[in-house]
Amino acid sequence: MKVPNDRWNSPFPHTLAFELFRRHFTELNNIYWAHVPAANTIQRKAKDALQSESSDPKSFFLVPDADDRRIATTYSQWKSSYSDFLNYTRLNMVMLLSSSFETYLRTVISLSFESKPGTLIHCPEAVDGINLLWENAKYGEYGSNEYQFSDETDSICRGEWNSRIASYIKFFGSSPLQETELSELDDLRRTRNLVGHYFGRDKKVYEAPLLIQSSPAYRVSHEKLIKYLKVVYTVAEKIDSHLHRSFIGSYDILKYYFINFEKDGTVGDEARKLKKALGTLGLSPIGLNYYRNIISYTLRHSETDPCKYNRKASISIINDELVSRNISLRTNEKHIKFSGTHLSLFINAFQLKNDPDYCKFREKNGKTEHFYSQKTIEFIVGKIVETPNDIINDLYSIVNSRNQQ
Repeated sequence: MKVPNDRWNSPFPHTLAFELFRRHFTELNNIYWAHVPAANTIQRKAKDALQSESSDPKSFFLVPDADDRRIATTYSQWKSSYSDFLNYTRLNMVMLLSSSFETYLRTVISLSFESKPGTLIHCPEAVDGINLLWENAKYGEYGSNEYQFSDETDSICRGEWNSRIASYIKFFGSSPLQETELSELDDLRRTRNLVGHYFGRDKKVYEAPLLIQSSPAYRVSHEKLIKYLKVVYTVAEKIDSHLHRSFIGSYDILKYYFINFEKDGTVGDEARKLKKALGTLGLSPIGLNYYRNIISYTLRHSETDPCKYNRKASISIINDELVSRNISLRTNEKHIKFSGTHLSLFINAFQLKNDPDYCKFREKNGKTEHFYSQKTIEFIVGKIVETPNDIINDLYSIVNSRNQQ
């Protein structure tokens, strides 16, 4: 029997970084599509009303008297200026889209390095970053002097995409992206740089211009912007699927927990707080056992400590395993669910409490909380499978007999 490891098998479809990116992306998409039909309507209505190229735009548009002098004197001049305005709007959308994607990329790459720092030496399974995070609060603090992954993150988040993807493959083994997507991302990068550094102009002309006449701005069509939007979302989804599944797991959830909580309650209390907090952020609801499991995981005495499941998590896993095997636990000819009482019976009857391979405890705020290993769960399930109708009564007999001695 293999007990699921929620540290590495996150039930969420995406990382927290992607959830934030998706909200930014949706915001940009909604803003742009609020603008597009409005612009189309303005242009159509203006064309119908101002039929001559020499018509005065002020005869159609609502303009305060104080601003009359600011408006183009002919319909032809207004059309040219409005066309430039629409182009600048799309250029700025490129800037925002690129920024939201780069923010996501830097976050998900750094999370991957933090989660499996062994990727730097091509041994991704060597160390679990959770242990380092719990030992040193500065470990996951991006931007601090002690942060260890800045250079590696930069190698994937800066420069041309051929160079970026080479670094990505170097550390993460493979790339989920196609050549056409890399080409489109590089085109987006160049366009973004023209906007951010050169006022939307050609770099060769505007890097240090000694000009009086301005150079025309780079043109981005509606169709090209839509293409950029599509490739960015597709690429972010592909990268997130790859890194979330193979490198991050539940590290981002645990890092969020570590940063935002005092960690002063029992596993159950902490699990409920974390579940509630992530629910308010809009994440899909996940059962409480998941939160218990990942918080219990962080409380191991060492990376190799096998006792990582608290009482409720162990009970839940045992019941799930019995259901999957179609085993009916019975007592006095009645079907029963495996409970905390039954767990205590097993521990006492077989004297597992003092065996560190089976059971360990943690003292916090005057409370003692026990944790159990996969070996414990397998042992209990095995005993139930052998005699599902008699095991509980047999355990009571063993415990009562020992108490009478």
